[in-house]
Amino acid sequence: MRGRYFAIVPLTGRSTAPAGTATDCIREFNPTVEHPRVRVLTGKNLRRIAADAGAILGVLFGHGESRPTDELLDYDWASIARTHGRHLLERYWGSYVAIVVTPWGVAIVRAPFGDLGCYFTVSGDTLHLASDVPLLLAACESRRTIAIDRVARHIAWPDWRFGETCLDGIGELRGGERLTVTAGELRRDRLWTPWDFIGPEREIDDGAEAACSLRDTIDLTVAARAAICRRPLALLSGGLDSSVVASSLRSAGADLACLNFVAADAASDETAYAGCVAAALGCDLRIERLTSRHIDVQESGAGHLPYPVHRCFTQAQDAIAQAVADELGADAVFDGGGGDNVFFASRSVAIVADCLLREGFGRKFRSAVRSLGDLAEVGLPRLAAMAVHRAWWRTAAPRLGASDGLLNRTWRAELRRWPPHDWFQPPLSALPGRAAHVALLTPAQNMVEAVNAGAPYEAISPLASQPVIEAALRVPSWLWIAPGHDRACVRAAFRERLPSPILDRRSKGTPSTFVAQIFESHRDTIREMLFGGWLAQNGLVDAAALAQALAGEAPVRDLGFAALMTLLDVEAWARAQS
Repeated sequence: MRGRYFAIVPLTGRSTAPAGTATDCIREFNPTVEHPRVRVLTGKNLRRIAADAGAILGVLFGHGESRPTDELLDYDWASIARTHGRHLLERYWGSYVAIVVTPWGVAIVRAPFGDLGCYFTVSGDTLHLASDVPLLLAACESRRTIAIDRVARHIAWPDWRFGETCLDGIGELRGGERLTVTAGELRRDRLWTPWDFIGPEREIDDGAEAACSLRDTIDLTVAARAAICRRPLALLSGGLDSSVVASSLRSAGADLACLNFVAADAASDETAYAGCVAAALGCDLRIERLTSRHIDVQESGAGHLPYPVHRCFTQAQDAIAQAVADELGADAVFDGGGGDNVFFASRSVAIVADCLLREGFGRKFRSAVRSLGDLAEVGLPRLAAMAVHRAWWRTAAPRLGASDGLLNRTWRAELRRWPPHDWFQPPLSALPGRAAHVALLTPAQNMVEAVNAGAPYEAISPLASQPVIEAALRVPSWLWIAPGHDRACVRAAFRERLPSPILDRRSKGTPSTFVAQIFESHRDTIREMLFGGWLAQNGLVDAAALAQALAGEAPVRDLGFAALMTLLDVEAWARAQS
């Protein structure tokens, strides 16, 4: 189980409140920092590095190290305090939250793409922080109140996270952000941003060098996360990304077991590919069938979180993975989550536009046009014309599509006033393909940070971690495509370690048929929930559009049901808040 913590920081700069009502629910927590300006208490399962005036909570790794850091030198503590935490991001990575007294106040820093949560609320003149929302609310004796406008924003952009959660009064410190408390002031800023890694001075434009750098970083990162596990269980889908993780786990010498899911349709059956990888790595492969008996559409796996990020079809995967992990004695479940985003699995013409803007109509441009044309099955003249338009007639910023078709018209208009996620706002010097890559990281950030803090094992997505993302951002966009293939750089990186059926495949498995089966078998319950539930009562949905989407009983023939399933997940979450 992930460790937990609770912290108290007075906004006045005076002494922290003594132990009392606020800590009654955490009597078994250990005092880790007792300082006039901050009090930190930690649960027994949480790793920590503590000093007189601060603590690093969670798992910390030095850059280039494959073992966790258990202590810091006085120089490091002094540098962390002097830089208000920036030193941590430059020299270390991991899954941590740092709470440190500095010469100017108290700095709270969350690791970029770290999966240890950091939620906070202000009560009177005191800032309270916790690893998870149930602990924060219990410690502060607060109730959950849903923020309707933020739920509307979540429906429109379900893969984006912002500092405000979907619960009133509850903020979240995002990965790479810093919260600074000085006397009478609470300030929030961003220390880590992907834009710092896309400049031409950081690029590795040689394909072989980029592949080697990427492979070494993945191996080191996976080995580091596996170093503190007794036994990892790898979710081996049979796709490229999960195969890369399994290969790196094996290379690190982990006692590895693999699990593959299959549903009752051909589109989800990846067992041949998964078996191919397991055989090449010499690992045992467990194959388990997904069935709707594991699914309760009225239940939310995100009920403990301050936003509805859990999709109901993953209930089956979670239940099976937990049972298999218990049976095999595995204490961590590794997956390839976020790989498509980190390795820029894109067929965007912005990639070719990058070549045009960087070097004109030369060799690089011609190679990129041929590769993307083969990959996207688009004629070369048309693709070249599209690239010219993308390069010189549009800004570098990606388009902001909203999934708001089922929202009430009033809310659709209101959402246009909200600013976009800051990773969709590139600097003026950014190339369009590089901007598209950065934008694609937003779902990966959402995935890795919105964790189940109460799970009996740790779910780890090592590809969506700071070192791998920084290494991937150094790869220019045109090195991610090759004739017939996306994610070309990572395919080249693992060419000697993974079987060719994995590296050369063009298809990709999908759970959409399984999700459609869930929709069809629970259609009546879904109707009842969406027409008579929290969303309808609060005027969020367009009743006419919803009635049309739910009309009929015929099997679904397109992906239109996906928007309904998003609403269903939100409805189940909202009911769980009461």
